[in-house]
Amino acid sequence: MSSSPPAEGQSRRIGLIAGLVVAALAISILAFNNLRGGQAEAARGRWTADNRCGGCHDVAETAQPTRRSGTPSFVLLAQGGPSREAIEAFLQRPHAAMPPFTLSAEERHNLAAYMASLAPSR
Repeated sequence: MSSSPPAEGQSRRIGLIAGLVVAALAISILAFNNLRGGQAEAARGRWTADNRCGGCHDVAETAQPTRRSGTPSFVLLAQGGPSREAIEAFLQRPHAAMPPFTLSAEERHNLAAYMASLAPSR
């Protein structure tokens, strides 16, 4: 029967604990960066909304459902709680009632993040 000296067993435990602490820290950093990234996408989406959509749509978080012209606000569009993917797909297709416009993939992604952030929490 072989037994390790007590110092070797203690060293292994310390190494295991240190490894777990490092792994937990790495997971926390990744989760924080993901959250911060989502907020940054929504902020860039708000900028896109102001500059590309704000001429017709009210894009503010506090907007009324429609403008006097009958154009729906982003708040109204977000009320159904469409997914970001559904919003991005919608933004890829032309719409008869809207002027022609082209958004890059990044603009669609960020705009969808902003619009999704306006959806009421369930």
